[in-house]
Amino acid sequence: MKNTFNPRSIKTATLFLSLVVFCLMHYSASAQKKKFKDYLLIGTSSLISGMLDGTIESISYHYDNGFKKRFSKVNDQFWNPAISWTNKYKNNDPCLGPKFMGSTNMFVCTTDAYHMLRTAKRATDALTLAYYVNQTCTDKITPKGKRWKRVAKDFLIVTAIRCVGFNLTYSLLFKPQAAPVL
Repeated sequence: MKNTFNPRSIKTATLFLSLVVFCLMHYSASAQKKKFKDYLLIGTSSLISGMLDGTIESISYHYDNGFKKRFSKVNDQFWNPAISWTNKYKNNDPCLGPKFMGSTNMFVCTTDAYHMLRTAKRATDALTLAYYVNQTCTDKITPKGKRWKRVAKDFLIVTAIRCVGFNLTYSLLFKPQAAPVL
């Protein structure tokens, strides 16, 4: 199977998406007298969420030829989802039951990278949402009829930032390496 990844086009797409994010933020900030710093926490947490998601996808679907190529010394028992899922069980054997109370449900985020990263991503998304809702509820500047337009613009900006984060990890940092042609 031929490698379909073109590093130049991925870098160009990421750069283009970053430029679009900057333009959207500038337009939104000037149109609504919203300052760049207002997007700092939301934008940063969205970028981190995208990077966490890209890492989750990379370890799930490109562990050996993507993630492991970049970080060759990581502990496979913790990072490789193909085997790390067994960490939540005694002696890594599902027949023996949970390793400790909560290891298969509420504390599963402590057993392997996949669950740890998903928990971190959810917490980051919850922080972003809670902060945004708090900002929107306390913002008295935007007239009532224009709030949905503001929410739509902010949604586009935050989503674009998240996509940049995802592409930075999934398509650039942990890009699958082509198998050598024999």
